[in-house]
Amino acid sequence: MRFRRGACSAGEGVAVKNFRVIYLMPRAETMSAIADREAPGYFRHETLLAANDSKSIITDIRDRGGVPLQIKAVGARPDWLNTMSRSAKLQLLQAINYNVRGGMSPARALEMVIEGETGEQRRKLNPALTILRTGGTFSEAVRTLGFFDSSTIAILEAGERTGRMRDSLNAAASHYEKTSNSLKAMFGAVSWTLLDIAFAVTSIIGLRFSLLPTLANGSFQSEDPKATEEFQRLVQQAYLVNDVLIGGTVVLLALVITAVYGYVANVPEIRRLADAAMARVPSLGTALRNSAMATSFTVAASMLRGGVPFMPAAATAATGTEHQEVREFWQNAVTRVETGDTVPRSLNSPLLNASEATLIASHNTQRELGEVLDRIAERRDAIADAASKRFALWMFIASLIYSGIAVMFTLYVVYVQNKMMMDRAAG
Repeated sequence: MRFRRGACSAGEGVAVKNFRVIYLMPRAETMSAIADREAPGYFRHETLLAANDSKSIITDIRDRGGVPLQIKAVGARPDWLNTMSRSAKLQLLQAINYNVRGGMSPARALEMVIEGETGEQRRKLNPALTILRTGGTFSEAVRTLGFFDSSTIAILEAGERTGRMRDSLNAAASHYEKTSNSLKAMFGAVSWTLLDIAFAVTSIIGLRFSLLPTLANGSFQSEDPKATEEFQRLVQQAYLVNDVLIGGTVVLLALVITAVYGYVANVPEIRRLADAAMARVPSLGTALRNSAMATSFTVAASMLRGGVPFMPAAATAATGTEHQEVREFWQNAVTRVETGDTVPRSLNSPLLNASEATLIASHNTQRELGEVLDRIAERRDAIADAASKRFALWMFIASLIYSGIAVMFTLYVVYVQNKMMMDRAAG
């Protein structure tokens, strides 16, 4: 279903809404259309459409010889809920790629994929359809969805600029698949870490609200007032230690939840702060840096092997990473080539070790450079994986120490109580 150009333009400041529409047409406009039993010669269509208001939908249907039956506004969902699974996003890229291979333009390929969707999936994709039908480019439509990371968007934009969309779509799909696997490993390490923290916090809460009150309100009384006062002082110190640990945990969890929200809802300010904080954490910072290098090197390698010149490939790799050091690595390479340096010299950086620099210096063709970058990316990916596992191990040890502080302090209070009771019995 097509609207007149400009009818849904977001640039005019008019809010675009989603509508569930049922209408009849003398021809089948979509694969899901069915012949209507009550209106011979007409086909019943049911779909989700984006428009400024219901009147524009009615006008468009009637102008094309159709009959609107039902138009119902669909409530907007929060941005953080309006997302797709990573497998669905990968399938979207692959479907666009197949259509482009068949001879379609990227914009028409995306439009056809969206038109073939129904239900909730269609609602999520409608913003891109609106952009396409109001004169926007393929890259603008994909960026509007907010589904893909900056690296994937950068690959697609470079392909659109250089006219190599087939190669770019292949590179984007393979990059997104690899990134998904890396994220699974990273989130696995973080999940185990959070589980360790949860167990530690549970034990501390048990001490704070179960054992310590029992000790504080117990029947122990010493004939020596000083001994009783000393015991109560130790109990209060144990309370303080547990309260400090619980308070620290609440603050840590609040920061983690905020960081997770920043990533899920794609809030740039929160993501920058979270990335900067995580980069300073031992092992985790190493994992993030090497993972960013592996991702950006894979992007550059895919584009170089696809025939994209070094300058736009390096610029795309710089645009497609959020890691500051890695972004500066590619930006410096572009600047040095522009000032007359060779490609191997432009890539010489403290981020690379001696063997990697030697590999880069040994290439003879652009395709060979792509293969070299792929090898470096594989090695950096392995380093990132090892660092993330090391981070999970250190966090497990830290959680043991964390809960151990409260446990040992409480056990010391119990020890003092038992010692006093034994001394009283012996006396």
